[in-house]
Amino acid sequence: MSKEAKVGIFVLLGIVVLTYFTFKVSKLGGIGEKGYNLTVDFETAAGLEPKANVKMAGVPVGKVEAIRLVGNNARLVLRIQEGVQIPIDSVASIQTQGLLGEKYVEILPGKDTSRMLPAGGRVANTIPPANLDEIIRKVSLISEDLRKFTQTLASTLGTEEGRKAVSDILRNVQETTEVLRTVVAGNEERLNRILANVDTLSGDLRDISSANKEDLRATIANLRAFSETLKTEGPGLARKLEEMSEQVSGAIGENRGNIRESIENLKNASAKLDNTLESASRVLARIDRGEGTLGKLVTDNTTVTSLNDTLDGINRFVRKTDALKTFLDYRLEYQTEPSEFKHYANLRLQPSADKYYLIGIVDDPRGKFDSTETITTTTPGGTVRTQQESFSNDLKFTAMVAKRFSALTIRGGVMESTGGVGLDYHLMKDRMSIGVDAFDFARKDQPPHLKVFGNYDIVKNFFITGGVDDVLNDEANLRTLFFGFGIKFADEDLKTVLGAVPIRP
Repeated sequence: MSKEAKVGIFVLLGIVVLTYFTFKVSKLGGIGEKGYNLTVDFETAAGLEPKANVKMAGVPVGKVEAIRLVGNNARLVLRIQEGVQIPIDSVASIQTQGLLGEKYVEILPGKDTSRMLPAGGRVANTIPPANLDEIIRKVSLISEDLRKFTQTLASTLGTEEGRKAVSDILRNVQETTEVLRTVVAGNEERLNRILANVDTLSGDLRDISSANKEDLRATIANLRAFSETLKTEGPGLARKLEEMSEQVSGAIGENRGNIRESIENLKNASAKLDNTLESASRVLARIDRGEGTLGKLVTDNTTVTSLNDTLDGINRFVRKTDALKTFLDYRLEYQTEPSEFKHYANLRLQPSADKYYLIGIVDDPRGKFDSTETITTTTPGGTVRTQQESFSNDLKFTAMVAKRFSALTIRGGVMESTGGVGLDYHLMKDRMSIGVDAFDFARKDQPPHLKVFGNYDIVKNFFITGGVDDVLNDEANLRTLFFGFGIKFADEDLKTVLGAVPIRP
């Protein structure tokens, strides 16, 4: 290949590479440019050029690809960079970089981040762009008005008479200010009282108007109707009023003596009222000085403190009473040995979430266990030992105090008529619990009574139970498996049940 051909190929490759990078980095765009298009309409796009920046939160996110006229509006085609998501409720506006800088499109991101504008979508919300020419025109008009005002002010105050008039006005204002300062300084307390009374009066009027709004409307309607009546029946009412005034004058003339007597009675009543008010003033003065029981109650802080302490105690008692919850439950257990049923009935009083008191009775088929050994002498040197075991089927009672620590509850007290302790571990948001009871530690020749059990709430008021009773006992007829069910009621359940029961008088 000749040198000329090699040089031509090299120059051609250089031109292609230069053209590619020119379109890649210049504002003309086109080759290699990626992203998606959005459209937005403005009343005017004056000053905005194609390839202007598109910014969101002040960060460039694209370019203005084209500006077209659609109807009477300017439609902008925006090229948005890949990976930039614009919420569907975003707002677009045309802004200026600085006071006289180039214009660009600013997108204010919306709040609905769950929905984004798709490719080819339209930004529906816009802010009309400010017209700089209109602003300059208005500023020019304002400056012209200011110039005319200053010329008028200069022509008025520039003369000797104008300066004298201004001097007199300032002197009068100064004298008025001094008088007002003197009046305010001498009557500051009275002005404060007047302002306080006006404030109170306005508050009372506001309360009265809001509380009696309908009555005020009715009163205004009645006044309007009354004024209309006066317009139509004014002459007749005037004649009636004249006749009534004549009748009143005659009545006054006939009863002048009675009127004088009534006025005298009013004077006497007024004098008695003055005496009463004076006595009340003396009593209030004694109370203010702290004299008497009522005065001590008003002025002595000790009495007020005692009353406050008493009320606080009553409030604490009421709060504790409101916080007290009551639970009632019944449980039935079937024991494989001796194949009988065991019944429990418990009342639980819970003053707080982590503490409760339990009182209950137990009907145990085995009751209390008794063991008696009899020794009988048969022949000289020979004996026969006879051991007799029995159960007394008696009711047992339970009285315990329980304290909860997170998921663990510790119980202690009287358990089935003997001393005992118990542990409960709660699972599945208290729907399930596993526990152990240990009691009857003084059994003769036998270990303590140990019971392992588990409870599960099927529904709110119904649960199932199962476990092993008397685990430590080696005798097969005493260690037994059990299973059963129970029902339980809280305060709200008891109120519902009792409220549904009809009470006949």
